[in-house]
Amino acid sequence: MSKKITTEQHYKITLTDGSTYYGRTTQVGNRRYHEHTSDVRRGEHGNKYVQESYDKYGYDGWVHEWLGYETGDKQHHNKIEFGYVQADPKALNIDTGRCVLLTNSERFNNKLNNMTPEELKEHKRELNKYYKHRMEKETPEEQEKRLLYDKEQARIRRKNETPKQYELRKQKDREYQQRRRDEKKRSGDNK
Repeated sequence: MSKKITTEQHYKITLTDGSTYYGRTTQVGNRRYHEHTSDVRRGEHGNKYVQESYDKYGYDGWVHEWLGYETGDKQHHNKIEFGYVQADPKALNIDTGRCVLLTNSERFNNKLNNMTPEELKEHKRELNKYYKHRMEKETPEEQEKRLLYDKEQARIRRKNETPKQYELRKQKDREYQQRRRDEKKRSGDNK
């Protein structure tokens, strides 16, 4: 999967109270700025801090500045925007800026790491129930496609693993095989 490369113009809006908001756009001219002012007038701005600033002070003193053009993929643009946000203590979008730098898997892992053991068990139960239901509804073609995808993902993981990860995986495989042998012995099935 190739990454989409775009040229985007980064901007800064200084609000009436002196706080700032950073963003970027592929739109020409001041169209994105006018969308911001339109959103706050309707009470629908996506950033609640910008909306609160507008509600309290209005937008008469807003100053819109172009910071420059950048060409790159989405992650590149996120890093540039985050750099502006991180360097400015008055930036209102600092949490969003940090958030967009994380990949979905990093966000998900952060969420998992903050779960209690009970929440984690419940989460696993829900996932198992969801996947079981999904697999029951699969057509043979969808099942084959899923199995091929899973096999390819496992191959990629193995290719990128460190020697320590390799040893750990092999140890888990041996433990699993031993458990299966023990279960067969207990059940009396010695085939």
